[in-house]
Amino acid sequence: MNDSRYQEALEYLYSLTHSGIKLGLQNTSRLLQHFNNPQLGIRTIHIAGTNGKGSTAAITESILRAAGLKTGLYTSPHLLDFRERIQINRNLIEKQDVTQLILKIKSAAEKLEIPVTFFEFGTVMAFLYFKEQNTDVNILEVGLGGRLDATNLCESDISIITSISHDHMEYLGDDLKQIAFEKASIIKPSGTVFAHIPDNEIFNVVNSLAQSREASVYRLNSEFKVTQSEAEQGHQIFDFIGEKDEFKGLKLPLIGQFQAQNAGLAIAACLKFFESINENDIRKGLETVQWEGRLEVVSDHPTVILDSAHNEASVRNMTSELCKNIKFSRCLVVLGLMKDKEIDKIIKILSQFGDRFYLVQVNPPRGEDPEKLQEKFKKYKKPVQVSESVPSALQAIKEISNPSDLVCITGSIFTVAEAKKYFQYEKSFSNSGNSPRSGK
Repeated sequence: MNDSRYQEALEYLYSLTHSGIKLGLQNTSRLLQHFNNPQLGIRTIHIAGTNGKGSTAAITESILRAAGLKTGLYTSPHLLDFRERIQINRNLIEKQDVTQLILKIKSAAEKLEIPVTFFEFGTVMAFLYFKEQNTDVNILEVGLGGRLDATNLCESDISIITSISHDHMEYLGDDLKQIAFEKASIIKPSGTVFAHIPDNEIFNVVNSLAQSREASVYRLNSEFKVTQSEAEQGHQIFDFIGEKDEFKGLKLPLIGQFQAQNAGLAIAACLKFFESINENDIRKGLETVQWEGRLEVVSDHPTVILDSAHNEASVRNMTSELCKNIKFSRCLVVLGLMKDKEIDKIIKILSQFGDRFYLVQVNPPRGEDPEKLQEKFKKYKKPVQVSESVPSALQAIKEISNPSDLVCITGSIFTVAEAKKYFQYEKSFSNSGNSPRSGK
């Protein structure tokens, strides 16, 4: 495979990011029709939500793969490699397939004069690839919202809604009922939806839409529930109680009560989707799941955590879980944020959690200027410094950190990605010779 052809194709694809985000199904629909609608005729689980949809997709995929199904997994964004977005049985799409699909879709888009966005293009790629690979089931994560997201052209048996809170308000608005309607619009006629929506008023929006489509609704903590029984730095144990099934002592190598809840949604969906699934498949799927960048432990002494929390709800979850699950003397935070986030609310939460802050610029021009972040921190009277980059922030921390400290790298997936690159090259963060390990 000519690597330069792959790079050229990828550069073309990334050039489409300049067209921004355009919600709507017409362009994607026309392209898919040109390719004889590869998204139809393949059983699909479709996952929406403000937070937790990537983790839930990964857990769902892992369980169904353990049950012997050939899985297609489509998630976004990626951490280090575009190919992470499109996987078969958790194997990244091959570079030669990326190249061929980009050239094929580019040719069709130009011929049909369709102005396709980066995400629309990637979604068509995923559908074509999964069709070519003859998957048994596709697990699709919504990119943004649900109703007008390119993935919503799929034919899903089952929908999952992981959470409803504020994010992407410039596209979805700031009314939680409207956000719930947008996300619930992935529910298909006569389908089944599994939802984690504690707020009754918000849940009623989802329930009403499901009823209008004659879809069945299963709600976490109503028709099924999870109970966390043990939590450690690298894993947790929880019980699942459903209407017909009860599984005790399930082990999940992802920390955080919210991950047990995501796993509960995944288990309930898999039991409905594949009736011959057994308890061993579920246990094996959970124990072997991998999802990087969410409460991921990459080094010890000090404990170094990567978490791509980027909105108020996810930052609140992250700080709460770290306080519950990890003992530390000080918390040193590396923070890089995007301009379109609830920056004031995020900083307020983090200022009550962290002892010292290192502010970085990520993904300019979309990323917020760290000096502007520094201004916002002033009223909280915490030590704050601006660093040139994530690696320079980590080098500065390395010089002052103690083995009992917690280092938290957060605020954006771009911040986490920079840290992942750093830890790939650094054999250890500490001076005690411990090698990085993953909390996956």
